[in-house]
Amino acid sequence: MIRRLKDLSRRKFVRDTATLQLTTVVQGVTYLLTSVLTARYLGKHELGRWVTTREMYMFAWFLVSTGVLNATIKLYSHAQGSGDTKGRVDALAALLKIGLTTAVVVSIVGVFVGPLVGERVYDDREVGLFAGVLCLSGAFEVLRTLVVAALQGSRQMVRYAKLDMTTNVLRAALVWAALHLGVGIRAVVAAFVGHLVITAVISLRAYELARRAGGDEAPPSLKDVFRAIPRAPTRHLFGLSYLITLNKGMNTLVPRFGMLLIPAHQLQTSMGDNGAYSVAYVLAWALALALTGVTQALLPALGYKLGVEEIPFERLGRSLLRVSLVAGGLMATATLLSVPVMYVVVRMLYGEEFGDSFRYYLWLTAGNLTLGFFVIIDSFYIYSGKIRKVIPYNLLLAAIAFVSILVANDRFGPMGTAAAAGLCRNLSIFHLIYIVWYFRRARAVESSGPPSPP
Repeated sequence: MIRRLKDLSRRKFVRDTATLQLTTVVQGVTYLLTSVLTARYLGKHELGRWVTTREMYMFAWFLVSTGVLNATIKLYSHAQGSGDTKGRVDALAALLKIGLTTAVVVSIVGVFVGPLVGERVYDDREVGLFAGVLCLSGAFEVLRTLVVAALQGSRQMVRYAKLDMTTNVLRAALVWAALHLGVGIRAVVAAFVGHLVITAVISLRAYELARRAGGDEAPPSLKDVFRAIPRAPTRHLFGLSYLITLNKGMNTLVPRFGMLLIPAHQLQTSMGDNGAYSVAYVLAWALALALTGVTQALLPALGYKLGVEEIPFERLGRSLLRVSLVAGGLMATATLLSVPVMYVVVRMLYGEEFGDSFRYYLWLTAGNLTLGFFVIIDSFYIYSGKIRKVIPYNLLLAAIAFVSILVANDRFGPMGTAAAAGLCRNLSIFHLIYIVWYFRRARAVESSGPPSPP
């Protein structure tokens, strides 16, 4: 047993995963802390207004930028593994080209459309105004994404972990200070924007430190990256990121969709219900963070391995399915054990005002029972080249999920929304069935060998 653990510790993928798991613990704790702080300071109604503001911003950015990071990591890690310096520069330059263009578009839409949406959909123009302010700060998030892509793409997980933990602790401190000194959601908006600005500065500093360290893992000069922006080829990166975005919608958008629907009822209690729902979402999401270390380590590990050793992707089936089984078993166990813990957390940290949050959590966390088995889905479709073919099926599953949430929200309110969102996340099981079939077919073809000559 000890020898087995020593053998595992020598594998970079395992070490990277362990390092990233530590960052998820810090991230989960800080997000829980900020959730408790905002709930305690703001109360259900004002928390609901802040959540609606944040989700308007998050959805705007998701629709145009979600897949860019993973697509860049895929291209950068492959170039890193094959020693292609120009490929690394082009990958980062293309990210900036797409990201900064996106920032301009989202800023314009957020400033001019946000207030109208707030007024007509939520009967709260101020919510839309604050969402527009958040959209204006999106350019700073692009700079952080650039650094994350370079560090993860070159598998410098320790540097990335230090950066991520620092910025997460900083976020919690800023939220506490803003709520302590300010009033209402204006304080939270100020903390959010301040965090994005400071994080961008810290991230660029981390990038320069990684470059000064030298070695094969050192990222290219920022000057070279910015100079390459005009000529950077974006078609492949944008196309891949768009496909990733369409495929990530199931697990990313489905549980958050309710936080835009619930306050749209325009009932006297709708914003308060949204606040309680958001608490349940944070708790379910904090539990799902346990998988982040695996998914973040897997994507660059595959890219680097395929770039260095030129192994056919079909031969990695057993390794990927083993990761799926281990992650799935651990996540299902953690989900079941979390139920009594989260009951205590809601009662002790959030208070009686948020009692409904635990019932929402029970339904939302139903999606976590199978979530661990799905950690390989993104990496599989990115590297197998099948991502384009699966999009129609994924759009069908997403349509089923969104219609189910709409109907459940209309008929049963927030509880129906939580139930539909949690159960619909399990629809990704169809992707896992396809992956198992894909590798079994590939193994059968390989074992049969080439056809005999006549």
